Amino acid sequence: MIDSHCHLDACDDPEGAVDLQLRALVTVGTTVDGDRDAVVRAASHPNVWAVVGIHPNNASDADDPATRAAVEALAGEARVVGIGETGFDSYWQDETLATQRRAFDWQAALAARLDKALVLHVRDAQNRDDASRAAATALREAGHGRGILHCFNGHPELLAAGLELGWMVSFAGNLTYKSAQVLRDSALEVPLDRLLVETDSPYLAPVPMRGKRNLPAYVRHTAAALAEVRGVPLDELEPVLDANAARVYGLPQE
Repeated sequence: MIDSHCHLDACDDPEGAVDLQLRALVTVGTTVDGDRDAVVRAASHPNVWAVVGIHPNNASDADDPATRAAVEALAGEARVVGIGETGFDSYWQDETLATQRRAFDWQAALAARLDKALVLHVRDAQNRDDASRAAATALREAGHGRGILHCFNGHPELLAAGLELGWMVSFAGNLTYKSAQVLRDSALEVPLDRLLVETDSPYLAPVPMRGKRNLPAYVRHTAAALAEVRGVPLDELEPVLDANAARVYGLPQE
């Protein structure tokens, strides 16, 4: 099984979090230091791959030419398979949507130039959807046809934009939460060849691990929940999820 999105540098024991029983796990940087960590860990483990970029909650960092140069240099490393996570976040209000759009446009252009997956983060403030709407607009205007709606939030306009572009839609541990019926409904709308699962470790631990620090190994619980939603056996869904992740990231085929 493949964990398509985690943050090893944020785990309590990053080395111990590398589950050798996983076919692959993709560790995602959110700052230049985190990007460097991701590249080093990917070089140190045969089943670890890296995504590098600047998180939307650090979007103003991307206005610095030195930050852009550092990320662009790391993006060319052999085991870097994606750019991001970039996107739009109005929940924390650390950055404006305009600043986040500048950071997104730069990273989308970088992903297109390198022909790598673009990893999108979207989180709305409560009772708002401005980040989701901004993301849908930005996706369509960028037009990059290879990407991932990471930890998908269930927003219909964002889903439509992603599917129009041929993007993958990734579900995290919150798919397993009782309150997440919107996510489960969305998971039925996504074509089988566009589905991914992730942990977003160490965040969003799935049931039955909810309340604990999440680990890449727990991706199996989310995959099992997704299989139940789709009404298919897990042993039939798992190879499809793995093939989807390998295709979008350009990972070696088994």
